[in-house]
Amino acid sequence: MITISNIWRGTPINAYLVLQTRFKSKTHWAKLKKKSGPKYKALSHFDEFYGSVFGKQWEPLREALLRRSKYVAVVNNYGDTEQTMDYLSNRGAHCLKNLMSIQKEFHDKYNPQPNETPPEQSTEINNFDSYIAKLQSEEISNIYRQGENVPEKLELSDDRVLGSTPKNEDKQDRKSAPTLNQALEEAELDHSRIIEPSMGLSTEALYQYVPATKLKGLDEWVPESLHYSFMTNRDKDFPLVIEPETQFTYPEHLKVMTYEMNSEYDRFPEPKRCSTGVFDYYPMDCGSVVSVLALCLAPGDRVLDLCAAPGGKALVALQTLLPDVLVCNDASISRSNRIERIFRDYLMDYETGNKWQERVMITRRDGRVFTDDHGFDKVLVDVPCTTDRHSVMEDENNIFRADRVKERLRIPELQSQLLLNALRVVRVGGAVVYSTCSLSPAQNDGAVHAALRAAFQSHGIVAVVRDMSGPFHALSSTLKLGAGLVKPKYGQLILPDIAANYGPAYVARLVRIK
Repeated sequence: MITISNIWRGTPINAYLVLQTRFKSKTHWAKLKKKSGPKYKALSHFDEFYGSVFGKQWEPLREALLRRSKYVAVVNNYGDTEQTMDYLSNRGAHCLKNLMSIQKEFHDKYNPQPNETPPEQSTEINNFDSYIAKLQSEEISNIYRQGENVPEKLELSDDRVLGSTPKNEDKQDRKSAPTLNQALEEAELDHSRIIEPSMGLSTEALYQYVPATKLKGLDEWVPESLHYSFMTNRDKDFPLVIEPETQFTYPEHLKVMTYEMNSEYDRFPEPKRCSTGVFDYYPMDCGSVVSVLALCLAPGDRVLDLCAAPGGKALVALQTLLPDVLVCNDASISRSNRIERIFRDYLMDYETGNKWQERVMITRRDGRVFTDDHGFDKVLVDVPCTTDRHSVMEDENNIFRADRVKERLRIPELQSQLLLNALRVVRVGGAVVYSTCSLSPAQNDGAVHAALRAAFQSHGIVAVVRDMSGPFHALSSTLKLGAGLVKPKYGQLILPDIAANYGPAYVARLVRIK
């Protein structure tokens, strides 16, 4: 009787080793399929795109993105606040407000800022008429050479307009132009396209001249250049001024705990229920806290969170105890339900207390067409984006899935439309904070630039970009901010870093002046 063991006994040992080596070198089909998933496509896309944008700095950014992210703890003012802060302090955490205060003193001592305002940050653009006069003077200087008699204004006669022909010449051209009937009489007909009745209605000649009304499949096609056009199109055909932010103050009642850079203990334990029935703190990315700080909230503010889900930033705004009214909007019903759950878990008597019904409202509208009759003092626009960290870590709900290509390419367009509407609903003198969790220049500065241009050209809205570099210097001991060639023009970029693995996040502050 022949058994398997007998077969193997008769097999030379060398053949056995070769057989084992051959099978060992093969990659399992499941692993090959896995590496073609959405998160691998996202990483490949970022390697190509961000590699060209950030150069040598992309490698450490890439390594940090693929590591576990870091969080801060937003202490709940409606729970056992003092006990929670003592508990987290004993675990090695520090108060973010204290760290920022110490870092600010250090920076002011060794890096004093000049009192003079740079010329490019002049505030004369606040007068809209002066901007129009500036455009007129630039147009005149382009026409007249230096030393000629330059008029104050361009007075154009009735008979001639710049770039056109005189009226009398135009009339002569119109007289000499043939009418439609004359043109038809003189036209030569193409008799080769005439189909004789004897050929029948089923002839193929009928189909040779039927014009195509639609190309099948192109209705869902979006060019990839649409995404990158928001990064390359930076024409300055609208008033654009960047001013330093001088009104920033850290909210007195906002308590955020964080660990130091390179700390061995950088993970907070799971939140617990307090004696009041709510959770003691809310863990979240520090970049999200920074976007709320950029609002520069004041007592009695009427605040709109245009894309509020899942509700973390709205909760941080309430923890400052400053807003009088907070409107949380999100178009998705399921995501809006997450806002409700967070408020139930962190706001005491949220379901039964009448005070919350007067202060907090949840709406479910498209942020691009959201309207309001009263106007808001502050608007937060945390727009949908490629969510870079999630895209390289998870396949579920990944924007780089094959069936979401069109959605991904249209992201900058959607972002600029949301920011444009935010500029419309904020009152004059109010502020809009635009934020993403992406490193993409097209989704960050590109979307801001497109929205500012559309706001001016379509609605006559003028907004000033407030540079938050000065106030955010105080965060340099807590997180890594983009600097030098990596620093955006309009906002602040929070970079992932192994020592402080927050972000990525982009935050820009705009103040409407007209």
